[in-house]
Amino acid sequence: MEKLEHEIPVILCKLESIFPPSFFNCMEHLPVHLAHEEKLAGPVQYRWMYPFERYLHHLKKNVKNKARVEGSICNAYLVEEASTFCGHYFEPHVNTRARKVPRNDDGGRTSHADGTLSIFSYAGRTYGRATRRMLTEEELEAAHGYIVLNCEEVLPFVQ
Repeated sequence: MEKLEHEIPVILCKLESIFPPSFFNCMEHLPVHLAHEEKLAGPVQYRWMYPFERYLHHLKKNVKNKARVEGSICNAYLVEEASTFCGHYFEPHVNTRARKVPRNDDGGRTSHADGTLSIFSYAGRTYGRATRRMLTEEELEAAHGYIVLNCEEVLPFVQ
């Protein structure tokens, strides 16, 4: 980083000798400060505000009383926490936010036929016409590894 911090101004001077002044704006000046900022604050993922801003947006969506925003956010947060907590004590067949129905489950029967492995059973109906194709060697090895590691019927043979 020390080396980069000293090389960036030299590179910018070389660019200024090649390109006309109208090419440059304030953005071309920012790399000068990046090395120093990285030394002070560390990698960007440790100081990134996006997850917090996104959660604040989620809280602000729940505001009902525009005159008392803070209280409305607090009440919405408490309601959400209470509903999540209570959802853990519902019967297993009751759908809650923590126990959602799988995305592609349309309530149809599972496609698990007799004689097939449980790893290939999935809920829902097929879409479109069935097609056949040959797997490449890489795909075949990946599928084989997945079945060996994740299929309960194969575990006795692996051990």
